[in-house]
Amino acid sequence: MPLSESQIDELLNQIRQRLAFLEEEISRKLGEASEEFSTFDRIGDTGDLSSILNESEVDMSEALRDIDEWRSLRGALRRVDEGTFGVCIDCGVDIPFERLRAAPMALRCIDCQMRSERHEHRRHPEE
Repeated sequence: MPLSESQIDELLNQIRQRLAFLEEEISRKLGEASEEFSTFDRIGDTGDLSSILNESEVDMSEALRDIDEWRSLRGALRRVDEGTFGVCIDCGVDIPFERLRAAPMALRCIDCQMRSERHEHRRHPEE
C-alpha cells in the first residue's frame, strides 16, 4: 500500500531532523580531527603522536560514516521529490511504512534487501 500524506510528512520530518543532527556531528568531528592534526608541532614524544593519530582516525572514521548516512538521507529526499520514495528499487513493491520509519533511506523491501546482502556476502566472503 502506498504511503499516505501523513506518513510521508512524518518520514520527511524524521529525515530532516536526522540530517540536521548529522551536519552538526560531521562538522564537529572534522573540526576535532583538524585540531588534533594541528597539534603535531607541539608533540612531546612518539606516544603523544600515536595517541593523536589514533584519536584523529576515530574522528575521521566517524565523520565518514556520518557522511555516508547523510548522503543516503539526501537521496531519500530526492526520491520523495521524484515520487519514487518507498518503492523497492529491485522489485517495485511498496516498502512498508514501519521499515521506512526504522530506516528512511531504505532502497529495498526486506526480501530484496536480504537477497542483496546474501549476494554481496557471496561476492566478498572474507568481510
